[in-house]
Parts: sequence; C-alpha cells; structure tokens
Amino acid sequence: MLLQVVETRTAKVQASVLRQGSPRATDQLLEAKLMVASGHIPVVTAMDDYEDEPIPAEWCAERRQYGYNNSIGRWVAVDAKEIAALAVDYPLLFAKMLVDFERAAPARPISLIDSVAWDIGTIQLKGAKSSVPVWFARRLSDPAVWKKVGALLERRPPDEVRVILTSTPGDRLPIAGSKKDIVISVTDVAKASGKLAISPQAVGARVFPGEAQHRFPIDHSDDCGIVWYRGETLTFRGDKQRRFLEILFSAYWSKSQVLRLATVLEEAGYGGQVNTLKKAFGRGIDKWRFVKVENGNC
Repeated sequence: MLLQVVETRTAKVQASVLRQGSPRATDQLLEAKLMVASGHIPVVTAMDDYEDEPIPAEWCAERRQYGYNNSIGRWVAVDAKEIAALAVDYPLLFAKMLVDFERAAPARPISLIDSVAWDIGTIQLKGAKSSVPVWFARRLSDPAVWKKVGALLERRPPDEVRVILTSTPGDRLPIAGSKKDIVISVTDVAKASGKLAISPQAVGARVFPGEAQHRFPIDHSDDCGIVWYRGETLTFRGDKQRRFLEILFSAYWSKSQVLRLATVLEEAGYGGQVNTLKKAFGRGIDKWRFVKVENGNC
C-alpha cells in the first residue's frame, strides 16, 4: 500500500481515505513512521443534499475547528485527524528498502528532480568492479515524468552501471535509453511479497544478467540446470533432474494446474517404483522446496 501512495501525484493521502482502504496497514505504517502527518487535506463528503459530493472543510478560528456548513446552513464539525494529510518519509523508506545491502548513503537523499527522483547513495553488488550508484524515481509510467527522468539519465551517464529503483509496477516501466541504466520495480525484487526489503541477489541478477533470472518469483536457465527462486540460485545436475524440471516448467508456463507426480518422475526416467520426491532425490529434497506436492499431484 505504501508504494501505491508513492505513485500518487502528490505522494500524500488523507488519513481517513487510507484507513478506509486498510485500517491495519495504516496503523502499521504510522507505527513504523513510514508515513507522517504533513498538514491537512480539507475535503470531506457531506451526507445530505450535496449527494455525497466532496466539499471543502474550512478552519473556523472562532470555534477552533475544521468544518463546513451543510445544506441548511448548520455548522458540521470535522475531526482534524480524519483530514490530516499523511506523507511518505522517503529517507526511512529508502533505508528500509536497502537494509540488506552494504550501502554508502548521504545524510539525506539528494533531490535530482523535485518530488520525483533522488540519489540515494551507492551499494555493493557481486560482480561489480566498484560501488554501484542507486537512484529512486516514482511515477515512471507517466510520460511527462519519464521524459524528465530520461533526460536526466542521458545528461548524467554512469561510469559503468546505475540502478534506478522505482515504485512503478514492473509491467508499466518504460525502457531506458542506455543499457547502463537498470530500471527496477521494488516489488519485483522484494525479498517477500508485501515487504519493502529488497533482495541483493535479485538486484544482482537484474544488473548482471548473463545467465540470470528474468521472470519472478521463479525462473530457470535454458537447460534447467539452474533455477532462480526468490533471489536464490539453485543448481541441478544430471539428465533426470533436468528432464523432471523441464516437464514441470513446461506445465507451469502453460498455466496447467497439476500433474501426477509419479507420472512425471517416470517420464523423467526414474522408473515406476519412484513416486515421491524423497525417493527420487533423497537427502537433497530440501532443494526442491519450490515444488508443491499434495495428494500425489505436483
């Protein structure tokens, strides 16, 4: 929910609106101080002849409260807490996202484009010759915003590679003009669904692909000898193992619901008596945790 707020035009939201969407999540964000009070959004919905249309709430100095006059001229008080504007604490957000990285950061994020893009320091990535600069930008699916960000990227090219993290969903990202600029949606590389902490392994795979993960949360190499699962790299050897994976992934990508485990194992060459993962893989069964087995189906 926090990243959805970041993607709004003002990156602010009225407290009552946020609570209507998810009271528990709102409390968690406030407790974690990821969202903080930042003025008011003095708009309310009047439940009378205005037919639920939003109307402005005004400050009354005499009464020392917010409110509005309803359709018959009666003053209706409005709780200031309900129209409080909640804004994102960006320095804390960036720290939470990069908590698992070895990071060098400025005392405060450096604004690159007002309220849109920030320089948030450098991180260490496996395979990089030196520290990798990291920016954060929001609302990249907005053509006007991307035009500004794209121009900035062009004016300030990196020496080797640069990571641009964003709150914009991965399926709505534009393509950067330079291969040195790697634009990554935070949700695509999060260590767990709904969490802010980013996986260093997942980011490394995006920055230095080679044979690397391109689909998330799971992907595999062409020969199925490597499986990438939620940031982990799992290696599989032997023709039978790879054949087993080929059958599973073929069904997975084609959206097939289930397969009979015994049938798949037999087709992979394990023989008719091998009908469980433990019989097929013995002590190495833990590596197959991404395969769900239930009632003989997988």
